[in-house]
Amino acid sequence: MKKNAKKLVGVTLAGVLSTSVALGIVTTASGDAKSENLQPAHEDAAKNVILLVGDGMGQNQVSAAAYYKGSGYGAEDLIVDQFTNVGYARTFSHDNTVTDSAAAATAFSSTHKTDNGVLGKAPKNEEHHENEEHFNVDTVLESAEESGMSTGLVSTARITHATPAAFASHIGNRDEENNIAEQMLLNHDIEVLLGGGKRHFLPKDEGGKREDGKNLLNAAKEKGYKLIENKKELENADADKLLGLFNESHMSYELDRDLTGEPSLQSMTGKALNVLKDDKDGFFLMVEGGRIDHAGHANWPATNIQETLAFDKAVQEALEFAKKDKNTIVIVTADHETGGMSIGADGVYGFNKEVVQNVKRTPEYISSQFNKEQSNIAEIMAEYTGIKDLKKEEEQLIKTDEDAAGAIAKIISERALIGWTTTGHTGVNVPVYAYGPLSERLTGTIDNTKIAELISKTTSKSLTSLDLKEQVQQFEENGEITNHDAAQSLLIHLTTVGKFEQKGAAEKVIKHLTNFNLLLDQQKQKDLISTNAYDALTKGTESLLAKWQ
Repeated sequence: MKKNAKKLVGVTLAGVLSTSVALGIVTTASGDAKSENLQPAHEDAAKNVILLVGDGMGQNQVSAAAYYKGSGYGAEDLIVDQFTNVGYARTFSHDNTVTDSAAAATAFSSTHKTDNGVLGKAPKNEEHHENEEHFNVDTVLESAEESGMSTGLVSTARITHATPAAFASHIGNRDEENNIAEQMLLNHDIEVLLGGGKRHFLPKDEGGKREDGKNLLNAAKEKGYKLIENKKELENADADKLLGLFNESHMSYELDRDLTGEPSLQSMTGKALNVLKDDKDGFFLMVEGGRIDHAGHANWPATNIQETLAFDKAVQEALEFAKKDKNTIVIVTADHETGGMSIGADGVYGFNKEVVQNVKRTPEYISSQFNKEQSNIAEIMAEYTGIKDLKKEEEQLIKTDEDAAGAIAKIISERALIGWTTTGHTGVNVPVYAYGPLSERLTGTIDNTKIAELISKTTSKSLTSLDLKEQVQQFEENGEITNHDAAQSLLIHLTTVGKFEQKGAAEKVIKHLTNFNLLLDQQKQKDLISTNAYDALTKGTESLLAKWQ
């Protein structure tokens, strides 16, 4: 159980007391709920959840990293290639075929499609409208907190950036990172927060970006956080709550990390697991390889591949933990693909992997080493990219391009035969890898909201209409609902309940659940449903009613 008790959000006291009997909550005379007997709504669900998000990581990024590591023309398996439950997720948002990170992360943090740029909120209309209104939606992190589980967010981007923010904030504009920092820290009790973005926790007069004068680091100390700023402090940290902000903005790219005191994504993941693992109520941890996306936007090939490999090492940390624990689900996916990366370009069959293998630093760092006269371009390129035969036109491109780093990356891409179609996102499906209890449910082609649905089977200790729908389907499959039309009628009622659940319309949820119960009675009288199925669905409906009454 969490050392710091969570408050139950969005449930009345009457609802908590009514639900207690059904869910096995022990309530003391003082009214403090103890969660020793709480169980996930789905009996086969895992105890712990580790979700790893490679921001901007499409299948081509994974393939490029695997070929980079391989010998000859072949590839070497990455850690993600060890997963046998593999699928693909469609990523479209509510208002665009091509999603941004905010909408995508909200989809797999809450089960709701939303508009690009929106975090932790869902639109009121099923179809997109101009001037769309949005309402707050619960996230899997919030349901984990309400269930007494420990939680953590880790990223190589700013911790206030879109992906982690989608789990712990409700914001109409993802750029409001000062507000996100405040919500993330003060509205929650997240045990582990590790990443960049220190500037959004400090006022301007202390070097930050906040104009309200608030110092959220002081507030964090008051909440019991151990503050850490570098990899050595992270290694030595021995505390129940960690706030690690390792850069004013995003953390450094992996290629340049050894020039800094910043920890790797793998080490942050390992530390987070070490802090969270002893909670007997379980934990939820989200880990983001955020800078894969940034390297994709910039079309920096070697940087992109190195970020993907660093992310794969974090996956290794999670997978090793899950294999030892045997009660943890690990889900690896992406919010979208970035850059339209290809292996092979300009009609040429090939991948000159040695070109990217020879790159030692990011284009940003390399360009910073040119002298004022730019007379040492060939020398610097030879030292940091391994290109010792720089052509005159390539050198001229670097000299004349306003974006010298971009010119360097273009030369590397062309020589390596890596192509790019955009500096933005694409709408292609992204890979989903899963290991652990119920992981087989994420195979095939799925919508990205299905990831949140599966996670919620662990983080939510109370039933939803989705759980009842699943029970109906199972009862029909095993013959306990003997008529297909009867099963479909139940499912239609529950679909309607689900729509009103998403909108937070309690009166409508209660009305349609009451009708659902009446329908169950009718079907039992007509012998269309077994006593076992009737009892289970009636009990589940009563529990769900108690939650909304």
